[in-house]
Parts: sequence; structure tokens; C-alpha cells
Amino acid sequence: MELPKISNENLPKELREILGDADAEFDAIVDPMDVIDIQFDPDSYYEGRLQTSEMLIESRKKAHEYLKKLREQERKRNV
Repeated sequence: MELPKISNENLPKELREILGDADAEFDAIVDPMDVIDIQFDPDSYYEGRLQTSEMLIESRKKAHEYLKKLREQERKRNV
């Protein structure tokens, strides 16, 4: 993992005095082995998300229909 450097000539005077002729370099705050590169295809993600949403809507409609039929059957039994 390549971290940025700041050229010595772009540093403020106070930092140049501390670093001398060296450029300012950053240290990693995480272990590079902990960083995961995830391959992400947004089109397929949103397509899958849409399909899941449609299946949930269909499932809720069926559940509502079953509940409606159950209530109708209970009313017929109670009459």
C-alpha cells in the first residue's frame, strides 16, 4: 500500500527544521493485510435488490390473501 509523501519544499518551516532534508512520509494506521478489496458491481447489486423487494411485496400480498381467507372461513364457522 503506497502512502502519500509531502515534498520537503512544500512543508512549513517548523516541520522542515524537525525533518531536515527528508520529505514528510505517512505511516499506515492499519495493517495492510487487514484492508479488504471488495469487487463490487453496482448494477448487479441494485438488480438483486430490486428482485428481493419484488419478492417481498409478492410474499406480503400472499400472506394478506391467506389471512383474508382464514378470517372468511372463521366467520362462516361462527355463523
